[in-house]
Amino acid sequence: MIDPATDPPRPSGRWRHPFRIERSAPGLAYIWHGMRLSTWLKLLADGGFDVTFNCLPRIAFVTLISPLVSAVSLLRAGVYDRNIAATEVVPPVFVLGHWRAGTTLLHELLARDPRFGYPTTYQCFFPETFVASGGVFNRLYAMFLPDKRPFDDVPFGIDRPQEEEHGLANMGVGSLYRAFAFPRRGPGDRRYLDLEGLSDEERRVWEAGYLTLIKRLQFVWKKPLVLKSPMNTARIKTLLRLFPDARFVHIARDPFDVYPSTIRTLKRIMEVQGLQNPPEIDGWVGEYVLATFERMYLAYEHDRHFIPAGRLIEVRYEDLIRDPKAVMARIYRDIDLGDFAVAAPEIEAYLAERAGHRRNRHELGDEQRREVATRWRPYFDRFGYCAD
Repeated sequence: MIDPATDPPRPSGRWRHPFRIERSAPGLAYIWHGMRLSTWLKLLADGGFDVTFNCLPRIAFVTLISPLVSAVSLLRAGVYDRNIAATEVVPPVFVLGHWRAGTTLLHELLARDPRFGYPTTYQCFFPETFVASGGVFNRLYAMFLPDKRPFDDVPFGIDRPQEEEHGLANMGVGSLYRAFAFPRRGPGDRRYLDLEGLSDEERRVWEAGYLTLIKRLQFVWKKPLVLKSPMNTARIKTLLRLFPDARFVHIARDPFDVYPSTIRTLKRIMEVQGLQNPPEIDGWVGEYVLATFERMYLAYEHDRHFIPAGRLIEVRYEDLIRDPKAVMARIYRDIDLGDFAVAAPEIEAYLAERAGHRRNRHELGDEQRREVATRWRPYFDRFGYCAD
C-alpha cells in the first residue's frame, strides 16, 4: 500500500531504467552478507538465480564476502564450537506478537535491563562469525547501515536489539525471511511460521539450528536472553520443548494499524533486500498478511494454554505507549523478571531518548477495513479492540 505522503511515484509503463534501484525509503545494506558461500549459493539456486540486472553489483559484493564468512565460520567451529555445544541456556524471555504490534519497542525496553542479553543486529546478520570475528565484520558493516530503519522512525544500529529470525535465515535454516530475496516469486514456505506440516527431518534440522543460534548468543552474553521474533508467536509448543522454563510477553495492537503498517513494512524491506527490484508484490502481499495473521493466532490461541501459570503476560501497545513504566513494572511483577527498580533507570533513559519519536499514520479504505474486521474478528474481540 503506497503512502502518497512519503512514497514517491513509481515509473509508469513497462520500461524502467536498467541500473536504477527503486526505493520508497532510504537504502539498507543486504542482510545476506553474513551467509557462508554454500548458504548464499543455495539461496540463489532456490530462487532459480532469477535476479534483476540492477541488483547485480550488490549481489557480486555478497558473493565476494561470503568466502571470508565461510573461512571465519571454520575458525569458529575449530576453536569455539565444542564449548558452545556444552553451553547451558538460561531460560529466555520471549517477546511475542505480530509484526508492527510494538514488539520492537517492548524488546528494546526489556533489553535495557543490564541483567539481560539480547541478539544484536550484527549477531543476527552474521550468525556464523560473530563468536570468532572479534568485531571486524561489525565495524565494516556498520558503515553501510542507516541511522533509522527504512520503514519507520525507529533508530537502527549494529548493536541494537534485533530479531534472531534473521540469524536463522542467514544460517540457511528454514524461515519466511528467506522469501525477501525473491519477492516476485511470492510468499515463502509458510510451514516455517508455525512449524506445522514439516517432516520429522525438517523439524529436527530447524530445532537444531535454532538451538545452535541461541547457544552461540548465550555463550557470548553469559546471562539470560530477551528474544524477539514475531513468528515465535506461532511456535509456543516448540519453544516450550526446547526451553521449558521460558517466560513470554505478548503484545497486541489495534489491527487497523497493524494491517497497513505490515504491508508498508514488507514493501520497503523487499525493496532494499530483494535480489529483484522493484519487488512487484502488490498482487499477493495483502492476502499474505491477512492469511499469515490468521494462521499465527490460530496457533497462539491453541498453544498459549500450555504455558505454565505465571510465565505469560499479555499487554497492549496502546497501554504501553500511554504509561510505559506502569506496564513494564507489571510485566516484571507478573512473570517474575526480578526487581523492576534495577531496570527502571535504564528504561527511563531509553524513554527519554524516544521522546520525539513519530509514529507512522495509516489509513484504510472501507473495503479493506471490512476485510480486516471480518477475518481478524477473533483478535479484535480477544484483545478488546473495536471492529466496527
